[in-house]
Formats: sequence, structure tokens, C-alpha cells
Amino acid sequence: MNSIKYHIDALTITFKEFFKGNYLLFFIPGGVLTIIYLLFSYHTSLVAETFLMEADDSWLGWGKGIINSGVEGFFGFWGFLVDQIYIFAVITLLSPFNTVLSERLDTQLTGTNYTSSIARFINDIIRMVFIVMIAVTLEISFLVFYYIVSWIFGLGFIDGIMFFVISAFFYGMAFYDFALERDQAGVFGTLGFAFSKPLSMLLTGAIFLIIYSIPVIGIPIAPVVTVMVSTIVFLYIKKRLPKQKELKTTENNE
Repeated sequence: MNSIKYHIDALTITFKEFFKGNYLLFFIPGGVLTIIYLLFSYHTSLVAETFLMEADDSWLGWGKGIINSGVEGFFGFWGFLVDQIYIFAVITLLSPFNTVLSERLDTQLTGTNYTSSIARFINDIIRMVFIVMIAVTLEISFLVFYYIVSWIFGLGFIDGIMFFVISAFFYGMAFYDFALERDQAGVFGTLGFAFSKPLSMLLTGAIFLIIYSIPVIGIPIAPVVTVMVSTIVFLYIKKRLPKQKELKTTENNE
């Protein structure tokens, strides 16, 4: 399939650029967020430990065990929420940097120049907030619908796979919006593009989730790689790449 080939080519181009020393500065904003995230998580774990009690075999120890389970459950849920907020922060707060990254890569590959302004800077943040909110709302809706179907038909053995697929699709959609914004596509234009290219959304989102899952280093690396991959794949889909093919066609016509 073309989508698979596009992603292989996109990953190849992306890492070639890194090995050349290009675009490495774009890892810094994500690195700063990562440090803040790790410090917050560390202090949260310290707070959780202060609430735990030492249990023994008596009825009091049994009661302490229940309390400990409740505390661990609460902070486990809190950790999950923090993780989701952090992913939202990565996509939203880094949107201006990711927009610049996507533009520069586009310009390098196609020769097209784009103008930047403070108004556009603010617009990028607002637009991304809306896109992420829509993506999260749709993702939750799809997950709820799937789990109802799964419960009715006993499909629990594939729940993990389906969760990954649904999440990957909507993360992919969010990252393609950086390129779609330059094409002046509205929010509904982003939705239309996403649902017309489901395999591309899934593959791009899967790349983000796989890299993001790498401990510590995956957090700052995943957004940069995914922005570059989504930009390149978008250019392939729009037939703006490869430039070499266009040059050969022009030469043959002459």
C-alpha cells in the first residue's frame, strides 16, 4: 500500500535529517516539559507514600490494607490523569514549535515558503486546542461504543489492540493538522482528511505511541519525529513529493 511506503520513506528522511544534525533544537522544548513532568511525578509518588500504613495480621492490619489499596488506587488513577494531561500538553503547548518544524521541513523538501506572525502563533494554539478537544471527545466516544460492543459479544481478548488502534488514529489526526493548517483546511477539513485516510492516521499515530512509550527519552522524541513523519506523508499524499520524480517528468516532456 502507498501509505506504508510513504511512512517508510518518511522515517528514512526524518532520521537522515537527524544524522545530519538538522532539526535537533526542536527536541529542547519537549525536553523541558519532560523534566517538569518527571519532577511532578516524583513528588506525587512521595506524597502517596506518606499516606501508606504498615499492615500486620490483625484486624487493624486488614483495615490498613484496605486503606492502602484505596490510596494506591487513587494515586494510580491520578497518575493516569496526569499522563493524559501531559500528552495533551505536549501536543498543545508545543504546537507553535511543531508548526515551525513542519513548515521548515516542508520548505526544505518542496521549496515553498511560508510567512509567520504573532497572530498566526496565537491562532495555532487556539486551533490545536480545538483539534485536541475534538480528537479526545471522539476518541472517548469510540472507546465507549467499542467497549459496549465488546461487553455484549465477549470481545475482551482484543480490547488492548482496539484501544491502541483507536488512540493511534486520533493522535495521528492531531499531528496531520499542522500540515492541514498551511493548506487552509478548517477543523472539519481536518476531520474529513482523517477519516478519508484512516491507514495513514493509524500508522502515524502508532509511531507516536510506540516512541512515546520508551521510558524518559520517548517523551521529548515522539512529537518531533511524528510531526516530521506526518509532514512528509502529507506531502506524498498531496503529490508534492517526490521532487525527483517531478524533475524527471519535466525533463522527459522537454
